[in-house]
Amino acid sequence: MIKTNALILLLFCTFAVRAQGNFLVLKKKDKPLQHFWIGSRITIKPTNSDWLRGVITRITPDSFYLTQEILRYSMMGYDTLHISGFRFSIREIEVMPAKKQMIYYKDDRVIVIPGHTKFMWVKNGFLFQALGAGYLTLNVTNHLIDKDPPFAKKNLPGLGIAAGLLLLGEFLHLRYDPMIHLGKKYRLEAVILDSESKPGQKLRSFQGSGRYFP
Repeated sequence: MIKTNALILLLFCTFAVRAQGNFLVLKKKDKPLQHFWIGSRITIKPTNSDWLRGVITRITPDSFYLTQEILRYSMMGYDTLHISGFRFSIREIEVMPAKKQMIYYKDDRVIVIPGHTKFMWVKNGFLFQALGAGYLTLNVTNHLIDKDPPFAKKNLPGLGIAAGLLLLGEFLHLRYDPMIHLGKKYRLEAVILDSESKPGQKLRSFQGSGRYFP
């Protein structure tokens, strides 16, 4: 009975997955992070292009089709524009936003900013920069109040601590990058479950059709 139920559950899951059709999967090494089905919204930065966001309309073994979305905000809310006819090779996608990053539109352009990321102020060096600047200001102010030279020899250790904090903060700031860069560590793959798309299809360069519709 247990084996029968397990078999039924397996068949149901297989059918449910196949009903969704082909999909894209974002992986960190071999660990799946996100799945994008036909009809899913996805934000990407292709080679030599700005950020784009849209709805996936079709997926093949080496590419996917996208209907671009643009939100235009107004006092009454927002209007949505769609541009169809985009096709991208999976290999030309260079950057994707992390899951917790926030996405909005400005002058018809997609803007990606950090969201509610844990310890972001530590990771991006801002905390150390603020501590260094605060310690330096306090140190110099106290010596000026006491009418001591702020850069006297006895004050050098305090200045050194402040400088060290500032340098550490700048180092972390230059290294901090919350985006997902596709390459060795992260990769985007197409999983083909239907027979519509077969390997070996000729890939064309992507171009927008320029057709707008609500």
